[in-house]
Amino acid sequence: MLGVRRIDPAHEVDEFVDVLLVDGRVARLGQPGDAASWPEFADARNITSEISAPTSSLILCPGLIDIHTHFYGSVGVPNIDQIGVHAGVPTVVDAGGAGASSIDDFVAHRSSRVATRTRAFMSIEAAGITEHSHAHSTSRTTAQMQTASLDNFLGAIERHAEHVVGLKVWASVRAGVSWVDHATNLSELIQRPLLVHVGEIDPTTSAQPISGEVLDRLQGGDIVTHCFTGLPGALIDSEHRILPEVHAARGRGVQFDAAPGLVNLRFDRATAAMEQGWLPDIISSDSHRFALDRQGARSVVDVMNTFLALGLSLRATIERASVRPADLVSTPTGRPTVGEPATLSLLRLHNTPRICSDGVETISTNEWLEPVGCFLDGTWFAATQTSPSPSTPIDGLTPDVRMYLQALTNELTHLREHDSRWRGAELHQLVHRARIDCGIPIVAGLDAFYQAMTGEGTGPAAGWLLEELGPADSVDRLTKVLAGAPNPAD
Repeated sequence: MLGVRRIDPAHEVDEFVDVLLVDGRVARLGQPGDAASWPEFADARNITSEISAPTSSLILCPGLIDIHTHFYGSVGVPNIDQIGVHAGVPTVVDAGGAGASSIDDFVAHRSSRVATRTRAFMSIEAAGITEHSHAHSTSRTTAQMQTASLDNFLGAIERHAEHVVGLKVWASVRAGVSWVDHATNLSELIQRPLLVHVGEIDPTTSAQPISGEVLDRLQGGDIVTHCFTGLPGALIDSEHRILPEVHAARGRGVQFDAAPGLVNLRFDRATAAMEQGWLPDIISSDSHRFALDRQGARSVVDVMNTFLALGLSLRATIERASVRPADLVSTPTGRPTVGEPATLSLLRLHNTPRICSDGVETISTNEWLEPVGCFLDGTWFAATQTSPSPSTPIDGLTPDVRMYLQALTNELTHLREHDSRWRGAELHQLVHRARIDCGIPIVAGLDAFYQAMTGEGTGPAAGWLLEELGPADSVDRLTKVLAGAPNPAD
C-alpha cells in the first residue's frame, strides 16, 4: 500500500506511509515513496492501485472489532461477512445468540463457515436467543428462564474457550437483580467479562428501573451496552442527568458501549453526556436482522460515523472500535506497526456532507468513513455493498398475525382520530404492545410489520417509520395488507 494514512491510537501515530505486508505480518513501513527501493516491492500486490480513490484519503488502522452483533439465533443477520470482512471489519462478536446448549452448533455451523473471525458472548440462558426468549426476554421472571447445569456450562466453556470471550445477560425489571447476580457469579467463575444489556424493551413495563442496582454489581472489565438508550432504565435520564451509579461503576473499571441497534441511541442523551465529558468506552453496532437497512446500525463503521457527527475525534473513534474492544475481550487485532499481525482495516475518509439520524433527530457532518476492505491475518477482503435478502412476502396471513395487524390498525386509527400527536417513541411502544397483547413472537411480528409497511423484511425502527410515513399512509398500508393487496407498499 502506497501513501496511505496510518492511524495507530495505541502509539499515538498519525502519518502517511508506504506499507508492505509479508506472511501475514507488517514487514516494512516507510515514508511515501520509500517502497520503490524495497527489494520485495516489485513482486508485491499493490492494493491501493486497485482502489478508485485518492490514496491520501485512505486510512490504515488496527483491525476493527464489533463486539456487539447478532448473527446467531432468531434475530441473527443471514450473512455474517456482510457485517464483517465485507464491511471492513475483521472480527465480530455475537451477543448472546448461543448458550451452553447451542454453542457447539454456533462453532460448527456459523462460526467456521465464514471468512470473518467470530467470537461470542455466551448467553447465561442455556438456549441463547431463541424466538421465544427474545420475544419475552424482559417480561419473564427469573424462574421462567432456563439455565444450563453448572457442569454443562463449564463443559461448554472448556470446549470453546477460544470462541467464548464472555457472558451476556439482559438486565430487566421482571427478571430482577438476582438474574444479574447469577450472571456475575458465573462471570467470576470463568474469569471472563459480562456484557450487560440495559434498557427495558417491554413497553408495558412501568416498574422502577433497576439500572442503578445492576451497575452496583459490576466489576472492572464488565461491559454495559446501550449506554445512550432512551428506553426506560436508561443511564442518562430525560433531563440529561447521568446516574450517580454510572460514575461509580466507571471508577471501578466498568466499560460502557454505544451499540445503537434500532432504538438504543438517542442523540440528545449522547450529546448531553459528551458535553459533560462522559464518552463511551466502546463503539459497536448491535447489528441484527432488523437493523440491516437502518443507516447508523448496519455495521460498526456506520456507528463510527455517528460519533464523528456527534463530535468525537477521528483517532478516538477508531480507538473505541478497535484496540479498546480487543483488549477487553482478549481478541487480537493487528496494528499498523512492523512485526504486528496484518489484521487491519482500510477506510476511506470523505469530506462531504452526510446526515445521520437516530430516528427522532438528525445531525450533519462533513467527515465520515467508508469501508474499503480489511486484512485478516494477511488475507485481503474488499468491502462490498450488499443488500439484505428480503423476507418472504405476505401471501396469506395466519390468523394470529392477521389479528395482530388488525389490532395495530385499530390502535393507529384511534390515535389518528383522537390524538394530534404522532411521535416515534410512542408509536414504537404501540407496535410492540399490540404484538405482545396478541401473543406474537418478535420475529414473526416484525416480519409482518415490515412487509406491510415497506414490502420487505426490514426497515427503520418501527415507531419512527410510522412517524415518517404519517397517519394516513400508515393506516392505508395496513388496511391494504388486511384486504389482501398483492404489494403492501404500493
